[in-house]
Amino acid sequence: MSSWVTPFKVGLLVLVALGAFLVFRLALDTDAADSTQATTVYAYFDDASGIGPKSRVQTAGIPVGEVSGVRLEGTRARVELRIRRDIPLKTDAMLVKRSESILGDYLIDLVPGSPSAPPMPEGGEIATVNDRTGMEEAVNKLNLIAGDIQEVTRSLREVFGGEAGANNMQAIVANLVAVSESLDNTLSRAGTSLNSALDNIDLLSREIRQLTENQDDNIEAIVLNVRDASAEVREVLASVKRVIGTGEGELTASVESFRDTLGRLDTALESVQSIAAKIDEGEGPIGRLINDEALGESLDNTLTDVSDYLGRMVGLVTEVSLRSEYLVRQESMKNTFGIKLIPKPDKYYLIELIDDPRGNISETTVARYPPDADESALQTVVTTDQSFKLSAQFAKRFYFATLRFGIIESTGGIGGNLHFFDDSLAINVDLFDFSARDVKWPRLRASVNYSFLGHLFVSAGVDDVFNGPKTVDALAVEDDVNLATRRVVRGRDFFFGAGLYFTDEDLKGLLSAIPTP
Repeated sequence: MSSWVTPFKVGLLVLVALGAFLVFRLALDTDAADSTQATTVYAYFDDASGIGPKSRVQTAGIPVGEVSGVRLEGTRARVELRIRRDIPLKTDAMLVKRSESILGDYLIDLVPGSPSAPPMPEGGEIATVNDRTGMEEAVNKLNLIAGDIQEVTRSLREVFGGEAGANNMQAIVANLVAVSESLDNTLSRAGTSLNSALDNIDLLSREIRQLTENQDDNIEAIVLNVRDASAEVREVLASVKRVIGTGEGELTASVESFRDTLGRLDTALESVQSIAAKIDEGEGPIGRLINDEALGESLDNTLTDVSDYLGRMVGLVTEVSLRSEYLVRQESMKNTFGIKLIPKPDKYYLIELIDDPRGNISETTVARYPPDADESALQTVVTTDQSFKLSAQFAKRFYFATLRFGIIESTGGIGGNLHFFDDSLAINVDLFDFSARDVKWPRLRASVNYSFLGHLFVSAGVDDVFNGPKTVDALAVEDDVNLATRRVVRGRDFFFGAGLYFTDEDLKGLLSAIPTP
Protein backbone atom coordinates (compact mmCIF):
# COMPACT_ATOMS: atom_id res chain seq x y z
CA MET A 1 0.00 0.00 0.00
CA SER A 2 2.78 2.47 0.92
CA SER A 3 4.54 1.92 -2.45
CA TRP A 4 1.66 3.71 -4.19
CA VAL A 5 1.50 6.73 -1.86
CA THR A 6 4.35 8.69 -3.41
CA PRO A 7 3.29 8.19 -7.09
CA PHE A 8 -0.27 9.11 -6.09
CA LYS A 9 0.99 12.34 -4.49
CA VAL A 10 3.07 13.12 -7.58
CA GLY A 11 0.14 12.59 -9.92
CA LEU A 12 -2.16 14.64 -7.69
CA LEU A 13 0.37 17.51 -7.62
CA VAL A 14 0.68 17.51 -11.41
CA LEU A 15 -3.12 17.53 -11.88
CA VAL A 16 -3.55 20.38 -9.38
CA ALA A 17 -0.79 22.41 -11.10
CA LEU A 18 -2.29 21.72 -14.53
CA GLY A 19 -5.72 22.86 -13.35
CA ALA A 20 -4.28 26.04 -11.87
CA PHE A 21 -2.46 26.83 -15.11
CA LEU A 22 -5.60 26.25 -17.20
CA VAL A 23 -7.67 28.56 -14.96
CA PHE A 24 -4.90 31.18 -15.11
CA ARG A 25 -4.74 30.93 -18.92
CA LEU A 26 -8.51 31.25 -19.30
CA ALA A 27 -8.44 34.31 -17.04
CA LEU A 28 -5.72 35.94 -19.21
CA ASP A 29 -7.18 35.05 -22.64
CA THR A 30 -10.86 35.87 -22.00
CA ASP A 31 -10.87 38.93 -24.27
CA ALA A 32 -8.70 37.37 -26.99
CA ALA A 33 -10.83 34.16 -27.10
CA ASP A 34 -14.18 36.00 -27.30
CA SER A 35 -15.05 35.74 -31.01
CA THR A 36 -17.99 38.17 -30.59
CA GLN A 37 -15.56 41.05 -29.93
CA ALA A 38 -12.93 40.26 -32.60
CA THR A 39 -12.75 39.75 -36.36
CA THR A 40 -10.63 36.80 -37.51
CA VAL A 41 -8.53 37.41 -40.64
CA TYR A 42 -5.34 35.94 -42.10
CA ALA A 43 -2.37 36.95 -44.27
CA TYR A 44 0.58 35.23 -45.94
CA PHE A 45 4.15 36.21 -44.98
CA ASP A 46 7.29 35.30 -46.93
CA ASP A 47 9.27 35.81 -43.70
CA ALA A 48 7.48 35.33 -40.35
CA SER A 49 10.59 35.23 -38.17
CA GLY A 50 9.98 36.87 -34.78
CA ILE A 51 6.17 36.58 -35.17
CA GLY A 52 4.35 34.03 -33.01
CA PRO A 53 1.14 33.50 -31.08
CA LYS A 54 0.25 36.48 -28.88
CA SER A 55 2.39 38.86 -30.97
CA ARG A 56 0.84 42.34 -30.90
CA VAL A 57 -1.07 43.98 -33.76
CA GLN A 58 -1.32 47.76 -33.42
CA THR A 59 -2.57 50.83 -35.26
CA ALA A 60 -0.99 54.26 -34.62
CA GLY A 61 0.92 52.72 -31.68
CA ILE A 62 -2.26 51.41 -29.96
CA PRO A 63 -2.85 47.62 -29.64
CA VAL A 64 -5.89 46.56 -31.67
CA GLY A 65 -5.41 42.78 -31.82
CA GLU A 66 -3.01 39.86 -31.65
CA VAL A 67 -1.64 36.93 -33.65
CA SER A 68 -3.69 33.81 -32.93
CA GLY A 69 -1.65 31.29 -34.90
CA VAL A 70 1.23 30.74 -37.35
CA ARG A 71 1.61 27.74 -39.61
CA LEU A 72 3.45 26.82 -42.81
CA GLU A 73 1.52 26.52 -46.07
CA GLY A 74 3.71 25.64 -49.02
CA THR A 75 6.69 27.98 -48.92
CA ARG A 76 4.95 30.80 -47.03
CA ALA A 77 3.74 31.31 -43.48
CA ARG A 78 0.00 31.71 -42.89
CA VAL A 79 -0.49 34.16 -40.00
CA GLU A 80 -3.94 34.29 -38.42
CA LEU A 81 -4.97 37.45 -36.54
CA ARG A 82 -7.82 38.58 -34.29
CA ILE A 83 -8.72 42.29 -34.70
CA ARG A 84 -11.12 44.23 -32.48
CA ARG A 85 -14.51 44.70 -34.13
CA ASP A 86 -14.55 48.43 -33.39
CA ILE A 87 -11.63 48.86 -35.85
CA PRO A 88 -12.99 49.75 -39.35
CA LEU A 89 -11.09 46.98 -41.18
CA LYS A 90 -11.36 47.29 -45.00
CA THR A 91 -10.50 44.97 -47.89
CA ASP A 92 -7.52 47.18 -48.89
CA ALA A 93 -5.92 46.95 -45.40
CA MET A 94 -2.14 46.52 -45.16
CA LEU A 95 0.19 44.78 -42.66
CA VAL A 96 3.79 45.89 -41.96
CA LYS A 97 6.18 43.79 -39.83
CA ARG A 98 8.72 45.81 -37.87
CA SER A 99 11.13 45.36 -34.97
CA GLU A 100 9.61 46.03 -31.55
CA SER A 101 12.80 46.39 -29.46
CA ILE A 102 16.52 45.60 -29.33
CA LEU A 103 15.62 42.15 -28.00
CA GLY A 104 14.74 41.08 -31.54
CA ASP A 105 10.94 40.73 -31.11
CA TYR A 106 8.64 41.88 -33.86
CA LEU A 107 5.12 43.29 -33.97
CA ILE A 108 2.66 43.99 -36.80
CA ASP A 109 1.43 47.45 -37.76
CA LEU A 110 -2.08 47.46 -39.22
CA VAL A 111 -3.33 50.09 -41.70
CA PRO A 112 -7.12 49.51 -41.63
CA GLY A 113 -7.66 50.80 -45.20
CA SER A 114 -9.46 53.63 -46.96
CA PRO A 115 -12.98 54.61 -45.81
CA SER A 116 -14.42 54.08 -49.31
CA ALA A 117 -13.29 50.43 -49.55
CA PRO A 118 -15.72 47.56 -48.71
CA PRO A 119 -15.58 46.14 -45.15
CA MET A 120 -13.35 43.11 -44.52
CA PRO A 121 -15.51 39.93 -44.09
CA GLU A 122 -15.03 37.42 -41.27
CA GLY A 123 -12.14 35.08 -42.15
CA GLY A 124 -10.99 37.34 -45.01
CA GLU A 125 -7.44 37.73 -46.30
CA ILE A 126 -5.26 40.83 -45.99
CA ALA A 127 -3.42 40.72 -49.32
CA THR A 128 -0.94 43.59 -48.87
CA VAL A 129 1.95 42.55 -46.58
CA ASN A 130 5.37 44.16 -46.10
CA ASP A 131 7.65 41.74 -44.23
CA ARG A 132 11.07 42.60 -45.67
CA THR A 133 13.26 44.06 -42.89
CA GLY A 134 16.82 44.04 -41.51
CA MET A 135 19.57 42.26 -43.35
CA GLU A 136 17.57 41.42 -46.53
CA GLU A 137 17.18 45.11 -47.43
CA ALA A 138 20.91 45.69 -46.92
CA VAL A 139 21.79 42.73 -49.18
CA ASN A 140 19.40 43.96 -51.93
CA LYS A 141 20.93 47.45 -51.82
CA LEU A 142 24.45 45.97 -52.06
CA ASN A 143 23.37 43.94 -55.10
CA LEU A 144 22.02 47.11 -56.79
CA ILE A 145 25.25 49.01 -56.03
CA ALA A 146 27.36 46.15 -57.40
CA GLY A 147 25.29 46.15 -60.61
CA ASP A 148 25.78 49.91 -61.05
CA ILE A 149 29.56 49.57 -60.57
CA GLN A 150 29.67 46.78 -63.14
CA GLU A 151 27.82 48.94 -65.69
CA VAL A 152 30.27 51.85 -65.13
CA THR A 153 33.35 49.65 -65.58
CA ARG A 154 31.84 48.12 -68.74
CA SER A 155 31.21 51.59 -70.19
CA LEU A 156 34.80 52.72 -69.41
CA ARG A 157 36.18 49.62 -71.06
CA GLU A 158 34.11 50.21 -74.20
CA VAL A 159 35.21 53.90 -74.41
CA PHE A 160 38.93 53.62 -73.57
CA GLY A 161 39.65 50.02 -74.54
CA GLY A 162 41.11 48.90 -77.86
CA GLU A 163 42.69 50.71 -80.80
CA ALA A 164 39.55 52.75 -81.59
CA GLY A 165 39.54 54.34 -78.12
CA ALA A 166 43.21 55.28 -78.43
CA ASN A 167 42.63 56.87 -81.88
CA ASN A 168 39.70 58.88 -80.53
CA MET A 169 41.79 60.26 -77.66
CA GLN A 170 44.63 61.21 -80.05
CA ALA A 171 42.14 63.03 -82.29
CA ILE A 172 40.77 64.95 -79.29
CA VAL A 173 44.26 66.06 -78.26
CA ALA A 174 45.11 67.13 -81.85
CA ASN A 175 41.94 69.23 -82.02
CA LEU A 176 42.77 70.93 -78.72
CA VAL A 177 46.28 71.84 -80.00
CA ALA A 178 44.79 73.27 -83.21
CA VAL A 179 42.30 75.37 -81.22
CA SER A 180 45.08 76.81 -79.04
CA GLU A 181 47.18 77.79 -82.09
CA SER A 182 44.17 79.44 -83.74
CA LEU A 183 43.46 81.40 -80.57
CA ASP A 184 47.11 82.60 -80.42
CA ASN A 185 47.00 83.82 -84.05
CA THR A 186 43.67 85.59 -83.51
CA LEU A 187 44.95 87.48 -80.49
CA SER A 188 48.12 88.50 -82.33
CA ARG A 189 46.11 89.91 -85.24
CA ALA A 190 43.82 91.74 -82.81
CA GLY A 191 46.84 93.48 -81.23
CA THR A 192 48.17 94.66 -84.63
CA SER A 193 44.75 95.99 -85.64
CA LEU A 194 44.44 97.90 -82.39
CA ASN A 195 47.80 99.60 -82.92
CA SER A 196 46.79 100.64 -86.44
CA ALA A 197 43.56 102.13 -85.11
CA LEU A 198 45.45 104.27 -82.59
CA ASP A 199 47.78 105.57 -85.30
CA ASN A 200 44.81 106.55 -87.41
CA ILE A 201 43.29 108.40 -84.48
CA ASP A 202 46.51 110.39 -83.98
CA LEU A 203 46.62 111.37 -87.63
CA LEU A 204 43.02 112.42 -87.55
CA SER A 205 43.63 114.64 -84.49
CA ARG A 206 46.43 116.55 -86.28
CA GLU A 207 44.25 117.18 -89.27
CA ILE A 208 41.44 118.40 -87.07
CA ARG A 209 43.81 120.87 -85.32
CA GLN A 210 44.74 122.39 -88.66
CA LEU A 211 41.12 122.68 -89.68
CA THR A 212 39.90 124.17 -86.39
CA GLU A 213 42.26 127.08 -85.93
CA ASN A 214 40.49 130.19 -84.59
CA GLN A 215 37.56 128.00 -83.61
CA ASP A 216 38.08 128.14 -79.89
CA ASP A 217 34.48 127.69 -78.84
CA ASN A 218 33.91 124.89 -81.24
CA ILE A 219 37.18 123.30 -80.28
CA GLU A 220 36.31 123.48 -76.63
CA ALA A 221 33.05 121.68 -77.31
CA ILE A 222 34.78 119.11 -79.50
CA VAL A 223 37.44 118.56 -76.82
CA LEU A 224 34.81 117.87 -74.28
CA ASN A 225 33.20 115.36 -76.58
CA VAL A 226 36.53 113.70 -77.32
CA ARG A 227 37.31 113.58 -73.62
CA ASP A 228 34.09 111.68 -73.00
CA ALA A 229 34.78 109.34 -75.89
CA SER A 230 38.35 108.69 -74.72
CA ALA A 231 37.04 107.81 -71.28
CA GLU A 232 34.77 105.27 -72.84
CA VAL A 233 37.65 103.90 -74.93
CA ARG A 234 39.80 103.55 -71.80
CA GLU A 235 37.04 101.52 -70.16
CA VAL A 236 36.89 99.28 -73.22
CA LEU A 237 40.67 98.81 -73.24
CA ALA A 238 40.65 97.97 -69.53
CA SER A 239 38.07 95.30 -70.19
CA VAL A 240 40.17 93.89 -73.05
CA LYS A 241 43.25 93.80 -70.81
CA ARG A 242 41.40 91.95 -68.12
CA VAL A 243 40.43 89.34 -70.71
CA ILE A 244 43.72 88.89 -72.65
CA GLY A 245 46.33 90.11 -70.15
CA THR A 246 48.32 93.30 -69.74
CA GLY A 247 50.80 92.54 -72.50
CA GLU A 248 52.12 90.17 -75.04
CA GLY A 249 54.27 88.37 -72.47
CA GLU A 250 51.33 87.45 -70.29
CA LEU A 251 49.34 86.20 -73.31
CA THR A 252 52.26 84.09 -74.48
CA ALA A 253 52.68 82.65 -70.97
CA SER A 254 48.97 81.75 -70.84
CA VAL A 255 49.21 79.91 -74.16
CA GLU A 256 52.35 78.06 -73.04
CA SER A 257 50.59 77.00 -69.80
CA PHE A 258 47.65 75.70 -71.82
CA ARG A 259 50.03 73.69 -74.03
CA ASP A 260 51.70 72.18 -70.93
CA THR A 261 48.29 71.14 -69.65
CA LEU A 262 47.48 69.44 -72.96
CA GLY A 263 50.83 67.64 -72.80
CA ARG A 264 50.10 66.28 -69.36
CA LEU A 265 46.63 65.22 -70.56
CA ASP A 266 48.23 63.34 -73.47
CA THR A 267 50.61 61.54 -71.04
CA ALA A 268 47.70 60.55 -68.79
CA LEU A 269 45.75 59.19 -71.78
CA GLU A 270 48.76 57.12 -72.82
CA SER A 271 48.88 55.62 -69.30
CA VAL A 272 45.18 54.78 -69.48
CA GLN A 273 45.72 53.12 -72.87
CA SER A 274 48.63 51.08 -71.44
CA ILE A 275 46.53 49.92 -68.49
CA ALA A 276 43.64 48.93 -70.79
CA ALA A 277 46.03 46.94 -72.99
CA LYS A 278 47.42 45.05 -69.98
CA ILE A 279 43.89 44.25 -68.83
CA ASP A 280 42.98 42.92 -72.30
CA GLU A 281 46.13 40.75 -72.29
CA GLY A 282 45.24 39.31 -68.84
CA GLU A 283 48.06 40.94 -66.89
CA GLY A 284 47.59 41.78 -63.20
CA PRO A 285 44.76 40.77 -60.82
CA ILE A 286 42.09 42.73 -62.75
CA GLY A 287 43.21 41.30 -66.08
CA ARG A 288 43.18 37.74 -64.77
CA LEU A 289 39.75 38.32 -63.21
CA ILE A 290 38.30 39.55 -66.54
CA ASN A 291 40.01 37.07 -68.91
CA ASP A 292 40.32 33.91 -66.77
CA GLU A 293 36.99 32.02 -66.94
CA ALA A 294 37.99 29.57 -64.19
CA LEU A 295 38.85 32.45 -61.82
CA GLY A 296 35.54 34.14 -62.69
CA GLU A 297 33.59 30.97 -61.97
CA SER A 298 35.46 30.57 -58.65
CA LEU A 299 34.57 34.16 -57.69
CA ASP A 300 30.93 33.55 -58.67
CA ASN A 301 30.82 30.38 -56.52
CA THR A 302 32.33 32.29 -53.60
CA LEU A 303 29.73 35.05 -53.88
CA THR A 304 26.98 32.39 -54.06
CA ASP A 305 28.30 30.75 -50.87
CA VAL A 306 28.43 34.13 -49.12
CA SER A 307 24.85 34.85 -50.21
CA ASP A 308 23.67 31.45 -48.91
CA TYR A 309 25.44 32.02 -45.60
CA LEU A 310 23.87 35.47 -45.21
CA GLY A 311 20.47 33.91 -46.00
CA ARG A 312 20.91 31.34 -43.23
CA MET A 313 22.02 34.02 -40.77
CA VAL A 314 19.00 36.20 -41.61
CA GLY A 315 16.61 33.24 -41.12
CA LEU A 316 18.25 32.07 -37.88
CA VAL A 317 16.21 32.87 -34.74
CA THR A 318 18.10 33.05 -31.43
CA GLU A 319 16.12 32.58 -28.20
CA VAL A 320 17.67 33.24 -24.79
CA SER A 321 16.08 31.88 -21.60
CA LEU A 322 16.70 32.25 -17.84
CA ARG A 323 15.03 29.82 -15.41
CA SER A 324 15.14 29.39 -11.60
CA GLU A 325 13.55 26.45 -9.74
CA TYR A 326 13.17 25.81 -6.02
CA LEU A 327 13.97 22.20 -4.94
CA VAL A 328 11.74 21.27 -1.99
CA ARG A 329 13.92 18.56 -0.36
CA GLN A 330 17.12 20.32 -1.30
CA GLU A 331 15.83 23.63 0.11
CA SER A 332 17.83 25.61 -2.46
CA MET A 333 17.58 27.08 -5.97
CA LYS A 334 18.59 25.54 -9.27
CA ASN A 335 19.44 28.10 -12.00
CA THR A 336 19.65 27.52 -15.76
CA PHE A 337 20.83 29.78 -18.59
CA GLY A 338 19.89 28.57 -22.08
CA ILE A 339 20.37 29.56 -25.74
CA LYS A 340 18.10 28.06 -28.40
CA LEU A 341 19.22 28.32 -32.06
CA ILE A 342 16.22 27.90 -34.41
CA PRO A 343 17.28 27.64 -38.09
CA LYS A 344 13.82 26.28 -39.08
CA PRO A 345 10.40 26.23 -37.38
CA ASP A 346 10.47 22.43 -36.94
CA LYS A 347 13.95 22.02 -35.40
CA TYR A 348 16.33 23.77 -33.03
CA TYR A 349 19.59 23.36 -31.08
CA LEU A 350 19.54 23.86 -27.29
CA ILE A 351 22.60 24.77 -25.20
CA GLU A 352 22.19 25.19 -21.41
CA LEU A 353 24.51 26.02 -18.48
CA ILE A 354 23.10 24.67 -15.18
CA ASP A 355 23.95 25.54 -11.59
CA ASP A 356 22.58 22.43 -9.77
CA PRO A 357 22.88 22.36 -5.95
CA ARG A 358 23.12 18.55 -6.09
CA GLY A 359 26.50 18.98 -7.76
CA ASN A 360 28.56 16.39 -9.62
CA ILE A 361 29.29 13.09 -7.87
CA SER A 362 32.56 11.22 -8.49
CA GLU A 363 34.05 8.07 -6.95
CA THR A 364 37.74 7.45 -6.22
CA THR A 365 39.25 4.14 -5.02
CA VAL A 366 42.08 4.61 -2.49
CA ALA A 367 44.54 1.81 -1.61
CA ARG A 368 46.19 1.97 1.87
CA TYR A 369 49.47 0.13 2.55
CA PRO A 370 49.28 -1.05 5.25
CA PRO A 371 45.70 -0.21 6.29
CA ASP A 372 44.93 1.11 9.76
CA ALA A 373 43.30 -1.09 12.31
CA ASP A 374 39.84 0.30 11.58
CA GLU A 375 40.30 0.75 7.80
CA SER A 376 40.26 -1.71 4.88
CA ALA A 377 42.98 -1.98 2.25
CA LEU A 378 40.75 -0.53 -0.47
CA GLN A 379 38.33 2.34 0.18
CA THR A 380 35.95 4.17 -2.13
CA VAL A 381 35.82 7.93 -1.60
CA VAL A 382 32.66 9.65 -2.92
CA THR A 383 33.15 13.35 -3.77
CA THR A 384 30.47 15.94 -4.53
CA ASP A 385 31.52 19.26 -6.12
CA GLN A 386 29.50 22.29 -7.18
CA SER A 387 30.79 22.77 -10.73
CA PHE A 388 28.41 23.80 -13.51
CA LYS A 389 26.66 21.22 -15.67
CA LEU A 390 26.23 21.47 -19.44
CA SER A 391 23.38 20.42 -21.74
CA ALA A 392 23.61 20.34 -25.54
CA GLN A 393 20.63 18.86 -27.38
CA PHE A 394 19.20 18.58 -30.87
CA ALA A 395 15.39 18.79 -31.17
CA LYS A 396 12.99 17.90 -33.99
CA ARG A 397 9.27 18.70 -33.92
CA PHE A 398 6.50 16.47 -35.31
CA TYR A 399 3.08 18.16 -35.16
CA PHE A 400 2.38 18.74 -31.42
CA ALA A 401 5.34 16.64 -30.15
CA THR A 402 9.06 17.43 -29.99
CA LEU A 403 11.80 14.79 -29.59
CA ARG A 404 15.24 15.68 -28.17
CA PHE A 405 18.54 13.85 -27.70
CA GLY A 406 22.10 14.74 -26.77
CA ILE A 407 23.83 15.68 -23.51
CA ILE A 408 21.53 16.45 -20.54
CA GLU A 409 23.28 17.84 -17.43
CA SER A 410 26.70 16.50 -18.53
CA THR A 411 25.39 12.95 -19.26
CA GLY A 412 23.82 11.33 -22.28
CA GLY A 413 20.05 11.39 -22.44
CA ILE A 414 16.83 11.76 -24.39
CA GLY A 415 13.71 13.86 -23.88
CA GLY A 416 10.40 14.97 -25.32
CA ASN A 417 7.80 17.75 -25.15
CA LEU A 418 4.05 17.74 -25.76
CA HIS A 419 2.57 21.12 -26.77
CA PHE A 420 -1.01 22.29 -26.24
CA PHE A 421 -3.04 25.53 -26.61
CA ASP A 422 -0.83 27.14 -29.29
CA ASP A 423 2.33 26.03 -27.44
CA SER A 424 1.36 27.93 -24.28
CA LEU A 425 1.18 24.68 -22.25
CA ALA A 426 3.95 22.05 -22.49
CA ILE A 427 4.58 18.72 -20.71
CA ASN A 428 8.31 17.93 -20.61
CA VAL A 429 10.01 14.58 -19.86
CA ASP A 430 13.81 13.98 -19.64
CA LEU A 431 15.54 10.59 -19.15
CA PHE A 432 19.31 10.67 -18.49
CA ASP A 433 22.17 9.66 -16.15
CA PHE A 434 22.05 6.00 -17.21
CA SER A 435 25.50 5.18 -15.75
CA ALA A 436 24.86 6.13 -12.09
CA ARG A 437 26.17 3.26 -9.91
CA ASP A 438 24.56 4.05 -6.57
CA VAL A 439 20.91 4.00 -7.79
CA LYS A 440 18.81 1.34 -9.50
CA TRP A 441 17.05 3.42 -12.15
CA PRO A 442 18.18 6.24 -14.47
CA ARG A 443 17.08 9.76 -13.66
CA LEU A 444 13.57 10.64 -14.93
CA ARG A 445 12.34 14.23 -14.69
CA ALA A 446 8.77 15.31 -15.55
CA SER A 447 7.43 18.87 -15.49
CA VAL A 448 4.66 21.14 -16.75
CA ASN A 449 5.44 24.60 -18.26
CA TYR A 450 2.95 27.39 -18.90
CA SER A 451 3.95 30.48 -20.97
CA PHE A 452 2.15 33.81 -20.82
CA LEU A 453 2.56 37.49 -21.71
CA GLY A 454 4.86 36.57 -24.59
CA HIS A 455 8.08 36.26 -22.52
CA LEU A 456 7.31 34.67 -19.10
CA PHE A 457 6.63 31.10 -17.96
CA VAL A 458 6.09 29.09 -14.76
CA SER A 459 6.88 25.42 -14.16
CA ALA A 460 6.39 22.59 -11.64
CA GLY A 461 7.37 18.92 -11.58
CA VAL A 462 9.21 15.95 -10.07
CA ASP A 463 12.91 15.10 -10.50
CA ASP A 464 14.38 11.55 -10.30
CA VAL A 465 10.93 9.93 -10.04
CA PHE A 466 11.96 6.25 -9.75
CA ASN A 467 14.73 6.53 -7.10
CA GLY A 468 14.30 7.21 -3.39
CA PRO A 469 16.34 9.96 -1.66
CA LYS A 470 20.03 9.12 -1.04
CA THR A 471 23.08 10.88 0.39
CA VAL A 472 26.83 10.39 0.16
CA ASP A 473 28.18 11.01 3.69
CA ALA A 474 30.64 8.45 4.95
CA LEU A 475 30.47 9.74 8.55
CA ALA A 476 26.81 10.05 9.47
CA VAL A 477 23.68 9.88 7.32
CA GLU A 478 19.97 9.99 7.89
CA ASP A 479 17.50 8.32 5.59
CA ASP A 480 17.45 11.09 2.98
CA VAL A 481 19.68 14.02 4.11
CA ASN A 482 23.46 14.46 4.04
CA LEU A 483 24.35 15.71 7.55
CA ALA A 484 27.61 17.26 6.35
CA THR A 485 26.05 19.37 3.55
CA ARG A 486 22.33 19.16 4.44
CA ARG A 487 21.68 18.34 0.78
CA VAL A 488 19.96 15.52 -1.09
CA VAL A 489 22.44 14.26 -3.68
CA ARG A 490 20.36 11.46 -5.22
CA GLY A 491 16.71 10.46 -5.52
CA ARG A 492 13.26 11.96 -5.76
CA ASP A 493 12.64 15.66 -5.25
CA PHE A 494 9.87 18.13 -6.09
CA PHE A 495 10.38 21.57 -7.63
CA PHE A 496 8.58 24.64 -8.91
CA GLY A 497 9.89 27.81 -10.52
CA ALA A 498 9.60 30.52 -13.16
CA GLY A 499 11.64 32.20 -15.86
CA LEU A 500 11.67 34.38 -18.95
CA TYR A 501 12.68 33.99 -22.60
CA PHE A 502 13.21 36.39 -25.49
CA THR A 503 14.70 36.47 -28.97
CA ASP A 504 17.91 38.42 -29.55
CA GLU A 505 19.00 39.48 -33.06
CA ASP A 506 22.28 40.87 -31.68
CA LEU A 507 23.54 37.34 -30.93
CA LYS A 508 23.61 36.59 -34.67
CA GLY A 509 26.75 38.67 -35.02
CA LEU A 510 28.47 36.70 -32.24
CA LEU A 511 27.29 33.35 -33.59
CA SER A 512 28.38 34.09 -37.19
CA ALA A 513 31.90 32.85 -36.34
CA ILE A 514 30.49 29.49 -35.13
CA PRO A 515 29.57 27.01 -37.92
CA THR A 516 25.91 25.96 -37.50
CA PRO A 517 24.95 22.41 -38.56
